[in-house]
Amino acid sequence: MSDKKYYDAELDKARQLQNDGRYGEANALLLSLVAAKDAHLMGERTVLGLPRRLHAARLRLAKAEGDLVARVGYQYTLVPPPQALAKYARFSAEERRMINLKSREDVPRLIHQIWIGEKAPPVSVKAWAAHAATHGYDYRLWREDDLEREGVFSNSIFNRMLGEGDYPGAVDVARYILLERFGGIYLDCDWYPARDDVSFDSFLPLAGLTAFDEKTPRDTGQGSTLLANSFIAAPAGHPVFRKMLQAFPGVIEEMPRAPAWWSTGPLIFTVIARAGSISLAPAAFVAASLPDRAPFEEVEEVRQKLAADAGGILIAWKSW
Repeated sequence: MSDKKYYDAELDKARQLQNDGRYGEANALLLSLVAAKDAHLMGERTVLGLPRRLHAARLRLAKAEGDLVARVGYQYTLVPPPQALAKYARFSAEERRMINLKSREDVPRLIHQIWIGEKAPPVSVKAWAAHAATHGYDYRLWREDDLEREGVFSNSIFNRMLGEGDYPGAVDVARYILLERFGGIYLDCDWYPARDDVSFDSFLPLAGLTAFDEKTPRDTGQGSTLLANSFIAAPAGHPVFRKMLQAFPGVIEEMPRAPAWWSTGPLIFTVIARAGSISLAPAAFVAASLPDRAPFEEVEEVRQKLAADAGGILIAWKSW
C-alpha cells in the first residue's frame, strides 16, 4: 500500500520530466498512476474520474506540450462531478421568492476589503479608500479585530481555516458573512482602481447580486460559466450567502482535500448563485492585468492609458 508521500514524489518526478522536455516519459508515468488503488490520496475525483492532483498534472503536461484541445478539456473538467455540489444549491419556494425580491433591491454604497495576517495591508486599500471617498461610497477595511468584534470568529469554518493559516479560505468565508449582514461591494486586495473619474455605478446597475465571469469555462453543472468571487456586489440578506455558509461544513467534510476554489471559492459560489438570478458585470469590467509585484510605476502607466478609455474599473495587481 502506498502513502501520500509516495504519490507526492511520483507527481514531482513527472513534473521534473516535463520540465526537462521528456514529455513521453512524463505521460507514461502519469498514466501508470491512473489505476492506483490509493489514488484518493491524490485528491478528490474530478468529472473525468481522475484524482484532482493527477488531473492537474495532466493539464500541466498538455500546456507544456502545446496541446490546445487537451488543455481546454482538462481545464473544463478540473472540477468535481456536478452532483457533488448540486445538493447544496436547493432553494425553497420562499427562498426563491426572496432571491427575486433581492434582485430588485439596491446594493448599499459600501466597499468592503479584508486583510488578515501579520503583513501590512497593501497600497491598494488606501487607493480604494480614497476612491470611495471621492465617489460617495463608504469604505471598510476589515482586520482580525474588526472581524472578531462582528462575530465572524464564531463561524467554525472561518476559525478552522484561520487556525490552519489558510488565509484565502478564511477570507472567502468572511466575505460572505459581511455581504449577508451588510450588503455592499466586496473587493479582494489584489484589485486596484483603474480610474478615478467614475466608479462602480457607471458600470453596474447596483441592484441584486452581481459578479463577473472567469475566462476559463468549467463544468459547473449550471453551465460553463465560472463566477469569480473576488468581486461581488449584493444587497444585505441575499439568500445565496446564507446558503453558502450553511453548505461549507458539509462540503469540507465530504471533500477534505479539495482546494479552496472548489469548497469555499468560485466553484461553490457559482453553483449556488446560478440557482437563482444574477447580473454579470460587463466583459471589460477588468480593465487590465499586471504581473504579481510589478512596479507601481507600471500601474500608474496603465491608469494613464485607461483614463481616456471607456473600459473597466479594475486592475488586477498583486503588490505583495
